[in-house]
Amino acid sequence: MILPYLYALLSGLLSGGALGMTGGGGSILAVPLLVYLVGQDVHLAIGTSLIAVGVTSLISSVSYMRQSLVKFRIAFLMAAPGLVSTYLGALLNKQFKGPVLLLFFSLLMIFIGYLMTRKKKNQTDDSAEPGKINYTRIVVLGFITGFASGFFGVGGGFLLVPALYLGARLKMKEAIATSLFIIFLFGTFGLASYLIQGREVNLLMSAVFVVGGSLGGIIGAWYAKRLNQARLRYIFSIFIILIGIGIFAQNLLELI
Repeated sequence: MILPYLYALLSGLLSGGALGMTGGGGSILAVPLLVYLVGQDVHLAIGTSLIAVGVTSLISSVSYMRQSLVKFRIAFLMAAPGLVSTYLGALLNKQFKGPVLLLFFSLLMIFIGYLMTRKKKNQTDDSAEPGKINYTRIVVLGFITGFASGFFGVGGGFLLVPALYLGARLKMKEAIATSLFIIFLFGTFGLASYLIQGREVNLLMSAVFVVGGSLGGIIGAWYAKRLNQARLRYIFSIFIILIGIGIFAQNLLELI
């Protein structure tokens, strides 16, 4: 049937468009869209999201690589613990039934939505206050983010960028660029974890989602230049919170 692939393309457009307009948080829509619009099982949706988010992040990071903004040494250092934690996250989500997993995911959506409502401090090209690189923070948050990627199928930029900015003392643009490359690595680890565990993956569906996400990102970025960014981000964060509450309520009722 071609209809699920059309829905996957639409889902990619919506997720990528949200990411392009808000500069973050759009990838959190991938799993709910794949579950409720495309009709995928939540475990398969997480696998699809891992691949799609990883590839999209790689595409987005290429332009940063050309500007030498991706700090590969820091990226591989932070991603190293993700080799283990991404596998563990993917292994653990297998133990939960769909409604329970969606309950956890809805709480993550509400948390990310809350983080997005908070006013951003002025972010310039200056690095954080001078000091030694906090390797412990980098490794610990790398482990946590890798686990979240494997368990939920999300990129984890909401954890990576602050860790790179404050822990690795990178400039903000370098932190964003490096986080995108790390998300690609986590997506690769997640795909490998699914394959090693004999889990189902749908590469064609992921590819269609990536095409939609890439187009949506371009369109979203174009619109973002013409809209009030702070207001748009706030509205989108409330939207994520409301969706999270809806998913939580629905799946809680199913369990009851």
